[in-house]
Amino acid sequence: MHSEPISRRRALGFIAAGAGVAAAVLAVAVFSKNYLGGNTSPTNISPANTPIANQTRTSSQGNVLVHTSDLPGNSAKTFPIVGQSNPGLIVHLADGRFVAFDSTCTHAGCAVNYSQQDKLLECPCHGATFDPAKNAAVVQGPAQTPLASLKISVHADGTITQG
Repeated sequence: MHSEPISRRRALGFIAAGAGVAAAVLAVAVFSKNYLGGNTSPTNISPANTPIANQTRTSSQGNVLVHTSDLPGNSAKTFPIVGQSNPGLIVHLADGRFVAFDSTCTHAGCAVNYSQQDKLLECPCHGATFDPAKNAAVVQGPAQTPLASLKISVHADGTITQG
């Protein structure tokens, strides 16, 4: 059986189709890892990034988000923000200050995580980083604006409340 040679145009069509399939497979893999399987890099599994359990503690100043003794230096904890899907994030900075931000990345809306190693807030979706010690200023894009800061109060009894 004698077959005819494939034209260059047809060969390029096969190559382009193969590249398209490869790109689609890669896109599905990235989507699955980031949105379905979760990001399991070491910066995201720190116990300090675990949510604060059931917001039932209250003080005379309001709902207690965390007690200072439960948040060691250079660590962070999340807390629910009413009416939002992404949580807030309280960071206990290495200099002893406590700061809080909406964890929603200003680039594409993913929830950022605190990296104890880098002392930065990092977005697992596109790699934006923010410096919590500098009011969540952008360190690396693609985000262009800092995270929204949240007002918190640290009370004499060691409780931290929002507002």
